[in-house]
Amino acid sequence: MVKSESKPKLTLWQKAFVRDLEWRKDELRSVVFWLIAAFSLSIGSILGVLGLRGLPCLIVYFVGVVVAPSMYWSNFLGIDEQDFGGKMEILNDSIGSGAAMFMLSWVGFYTMLHT
Repeated sequence: MVKSESKPKLTLWQKAFVRDLEWRKDELRSVVFWLIAAFSLSIGSILGVLGLRGLPCLIVYFVGVVVAPSMYWSNFLGIDEQDFGGKMEILNDSIGSGAAMFMLSWVGFYTMLHT
């Protein structure tokens, strides 16, 4: 009798830190959503604490929110974005809520510390 060796099932968060695995579209979009949420809160908090304001902050955020996740899934995970419908298809659900989190943390920290 031959035992088949099955790979242990990884949770979504364990899978997010392992290279070259198979991904489903909903899994990738969930991980990207939470990556953008953490990025948005971090950047908003940093810019608010530093007291920065204006259009340059928005440009930094929107460039970062597109570039950082793209580098994560293409360079780290080794995923071809065209297999999932392109960059904007993956980022679609995350951009709006990420922008809201960024604005709330940025304005909140700025108001709390600089007014």
